[in-house]
Amino acid sequence: MHPEPSPAARRPLVVGYYGMENVGDNAFCVVMDWATRTYWGTREPVFAAPPMVDLPAESVGMNPRWYRSRSLPDRVGWVLNKAALLGRSSMLVFGGGSVFRDMGPLSEKKLFSLFSRASGHPMAAVGVSIGPFLSAAAERRLVEVLRRIDFIGVRDLASAEILERAGYPGVLVSAGDLAGLLPEALGEPIPERRPRPSSGGRARLGVTLLGVDYEAEAPQTRQREDALIEGVRRLVLKEPVDVTVFVFNTHPVHGDERVSDRLGAALDGLCDVRVVTARDGVRACWDEMKRCDIGLHMRLHGAVFAYLAGVPFTLVPYQKKCDDFLAEIGQPESARLGRVPEGPVEVTRVLADLLTAEAVPRLPREEFAERARWNFTRAPWALRDAPGQPVR
Repeated sequence: MHPEPSPAARRPLVVGYYGMENVGDNAFCVVMDWATRTYWGTREPVFAAPPMVDLPAESVGMNPRWYRSRSLPDRVGWVLNKAALLGRSSMLVFGGGSVFRDMGPLSEKKLFSLFSRASGHPMAAVGVSIGPFLSAAAERRLVEVLRRIDFIGVRDLASAEILERAGYPGVLVSAGDLAGLLPEALGEPIPERRPRPSSGGRARLGVTLLGVDYEAEAPQTRQREDALIEGVRRLVLKEPVDVTVFVFNTHPVHGDERVSDRLGAALDGLCDVRVVTARDGVRACWDEMKRCDIGLHMRLHGAVFAYLAGVPFTLVPYQKKCDDFLAEIGQPESARLGRVPEGPVEVTRVLADLLTAEAVPRLPREEFAERARWNFTRAPWALRDAPGQPVR
């Protein structure tokens, strides 16, 4: 007998920064699909997302035609499609990511809040970060919506502090990033740590680069891109290293294909180069990450995947959320790079050191996963006898 879920948890509509061809956000969907069924007894989670490789077709409710452009007809279709999904839902859940940074006067979050108030259906947010707000107006609007959300699980302490200062009246849990549950959602244990590459053998470096940084000036972006690509090129000339290029975002405007192609061209003929992209799916990216020996990442969830896979990595902290992650896991100082590396020599040195370094992040991966689980087991809709649920 399956335990009977709360009426609110039967058919949640899960919303987020979905449909943007991003592995990190798609991983949130994979985890949400598994975790809401496992911990809340959800029968039919529905995602406000277009079809994706890693989810059953019946779980996604957005028509991909609305993602073609920002034209008025496509925007109207996008809003009406979400409104229809909302009308058939039992609750609304913001599922992961940095979705509470900006909000315009006509934001869909206002629609969600109004619908929740009128219908009596609860709202929740799990695995999210709050801020930093992009403007004072956005902060005012977002705080108004946040105060109407019944349960919020945040992935970092800074977000919890923002909500406490705002007088958030609901249930607040300092939890963790949803991706911490990805191995379990894919039916796997957390892998053993990667052994050091054997003497005489070839190591594999996994790389995620960032195609667009909206918070950096163009010269800074170019300097960083040049340093990372040349740093990797010098590494493969110096050490027996092959490379897997992970294109974590394949969006034609916001994605990483241009810079990833540039890295591939710089390595042409120097080593074996594999490419795996968001189009291959979350599981394919996870499986390839487990085959790497070291990692160089700009995409936050490239680093999260490497950490969970037990792969030594360095993360270029282009946003505060990257610094927050490194602080949370206790990343060794020897494995750190600055927001804009000084040059390729620094990049090559840090990567070469990863091949032999013994230091690992202080936070056990099992604890990282458990914090992610709190997003679900400490929610009001958690089943009493769900796995991982504390005895009451």
